[in-house]
Parts: sequence; structure tokens; C-alpha cells
Amino acid sequence: MSEAGEARRMVEPANSSERKTQEYRVSELWRYPVKSMGGESIDVADVGIDGIAGDRRWAVRDLETGKVASAKKTRPFGALLHWAASTTDDGTVLVESPDDDAWIAGDPALDRALSAAFDRPVAMVAAEDDRQESYDAEWELIPGALSSVSAEVPMAVASPSMAFVDASALHLVTEGALDHLGDLVGAAVAVERFRPTALLRSVNVGSPRGFVDLDWGEGEATLGGASLRMSGPTPRCVMTTLSQRGLEPLRAGLQALAANARRDTLIGNLPCFGTAAEVTGPGTVRLGDRFAFTG
Repeated sequence: MSEAGEARRMVEPANSSERKTQEYRVSELWRYPVKSMGGESIDVADVGIDGIAGDRRWAVRDLETGKVASAKKTRPFGALLHWAASTTDDGTVLVESPDDDAWIAGDPALDRALSAAFDRPVAMVAAEDDRQESYDAEWELIPGALSSVSAEVPMAVASPSMAFVDASALHLVTEGALDHLGDLVGAAVAVERFRPTALLRSVNVGSPRGFVDLDWGEGEATLGGASLRMSGPTPRCVMTTLSQRGLEPLRAGLQALAANARRDTLIGNLPCFGTAAEVTGPGTVRLGDRFAFTG
């Protein structure tokens, strides 16, 4: 669940000879300075063991529960997707409301504005290395896709990340999978719904459309100058169906994944889209850089 209770996945790996033929180029890079808020498209990223520098280093905390606010608790925090965060050249994080008012992360005035917007006491907080965080996930049944869910979910369960990530440090989506989902839905599907770290374009001649990446399984890979350990398909949740800046609600996408892209994971047989990865060797990633399995 791309940001969802995404525990570490285990699937059957693809044939190793097929794996080595897979080669992609980075067509988009994304960073999300604040968990569950809209992110920013970037041209270059420094990648460490805790993911892209500046990614999900801030979150909104519900001061009544002490938990991190996530759009997976759709009432009231689904509306976080209509807020946006960006990073200035000096590393300052700017937060923008749906009404285009702006504050610097850490400004008490921002806490007051967020508390008024969500009708409860909340505050922006920075990630702490030694603090285990959790969030509430709660949504209603989506016929043909998901059952009703209400649970407290630990964060960074499969990652050494010190950021506010659900499970893994990085999340990768292929253009082929995105195009295939659009074919199933009958309309283009915006990649922003899935909040990836990188969107990958295949450079293999005759590369098939479809959810090929869901069968990559676990294995070593490179992304630009960084070394990765792929950890399997990413289960998806109701968060992908919600409205956000510039996008209307879309339930059909999750229903199409439920019908065509279910995979067995450690948290059940679930609709999946995109793959998760951990960083085993830090490096720099730029648009146009190569992504490939190394064995």
C-alpha cells in the first residue's frame, strides 16, 4: 500500500536470465518532503540507505494520539493529499495549503493552520533516528478490491530508513505498467497516485506492456550510482483512489489491479503495483540514468 501498511514482501523471483535482460532509464524522479502531502518532481537526487535525501523527513503528528497522520486514515487525513511540500535550494521545506497559503516547516503558524484545517491539534514534526513511529489506517470496503480495514501500522518495518516511510526506502514504477493500467481503466492514470521514487522507461526492444515488474522478485539492482536490493511487489490501498491536487477520485484503478495484479505477500493476497527496494550502496541518481538488475 504505496504509502499503505506495506510490510516486506516475498514472491517467487523471475528467471535470472530474464532478469538480466531488463534495462530501464529513469524518466521521472520524485521527492515527498512531508508524508502524505503532494511531492515535487526533481532532476537529481542523492540516495542513501534511508532513501532520497529530504524525502519524507517531515510528517504531521496527531497530538491527541501521538501517531503520525497518514492519508490512509481517510477521515480526516485523506485531505493531506491536497496540501503540497517542496524544498528550496538551502533545504528549507515549504508547505502550501489547498488555498495556496504557504509556511516554512516548523513554523508554529503552520501548526495552527493544520489544526484548524483538520479540526484537531496537530503539529509538523521532523523524523528522529531513535523513535519508532506508527500511523492509523482506516477505510471502507471497496467492492472487488479491498475489505474494510482499521489498524495501527508501524512505519519503516522493512527498512533501515530514518524517514517517515511505510515500509521501504524506495518505490519504483514502470511506464509499461502505468500504461497497461490505463488500458484496463480506459483512461490515462496519473503516476502521482502511486507516489513513486522513480518512474522507469524500458529501453528493451519490444518490451511488453503489463505488470512485468511484479514478477521481478527479490534481487540486486543498480539505479544510477546507487546499489539496491529489490524486495518485491508493493500492495496498494484506498489511498490511490482518493482525490488530490489536480486529480479526481478514481476507484477503477484499484479495482483493475484487484482483478489483474494480485500477488501473494506477507500481508495477504493483494492488488499490487510497483516494486519496493532498499539501498545497499549510496549514490547519485539523475534523470536518464540506467536501472538494471545485476544478478
